[in-house]
Amino acid sequence: MWTIYKREMSSYFRSPVAYCIIGFFMVLVGMFFWVRNLIYGSIYFSDVLSNLVTYMTFFAPLITMRLLADEKKNGTEVLLRTAPIPMRKIVVGKYFAGLTLFLIMVGITFIYPVILTFLIDGGIPAGKNVSGYVAFILLGACYLAISLFVSSFTENQVVAAVSGVVVLLIFYFMQSIGGTLGGTFGAVLQWLSPLKRYSDFAMGGFNLASLFYYVSFTFVGVFLTVMNVERKRWN
Repeated sequence: MWTIYKREMSSYFRSPVAYCIIGFFMVLVGMFFWVRNLIYGSIYFSDVLSNLVTYMTFFAPLITMRLLADEKKNGTEVLLRTAPIPMRKIVVGKYFAGLTLFLIMVGITFIYPVILTFLIDGGIPAGKNVSGYVAFILLGACYLAISLFVSSFTENQVVAAVSGVVVLLIFYFMQSIGGTLGGTFGAVLQWLSPLKRYSDFAMGGFNLASLFYYVSFTFVGVFLTVMNVERKRWN
């Protein structure tokens, strides 16, 4: 698993992919920081992270699109499927590589709360900003697991990215769709919605049930990816 992880991390930064994703992400962060915190005077950087939630439906598939599809392009797909190591270690290694890239992106944004600390007398409230980061990271990890699972069905990076965006958009609007439909089915859709639990953290609170939901959802996404790749392996 460690070897797969190191290979994927090296692959990210040997190509323009990681730099383009990080660059575009930071442009968006800078724009929202300028508007929300400097122009409108918000003391919460978590407001910026909340604005970025919509764009995670695009960033997550871009991060994961090459993790599985790229094996076909590089001619290493057969080697992985016939390797003596368990497929779960391969998939988990690839997932953690994508998660690490995401955490690097998020880590760079720490500079903005530091700037706010110097600009605002008395500093900024730590509680809501910390919980906002926790919520954003948990949601990102969940989205990455979903995107990786979707990408396991195709060998084309573009198809993997587009399919991931479509599926994540469905999850993004699931809460509003459930509210519109009403009834038991609508309630189930709202319960399944990742965004429904995001507000529990983003507003400065801590909800153990929401934490368990995100961890479980991420685990299920990675587990289903392993099962799908294993199915291809034996076929």
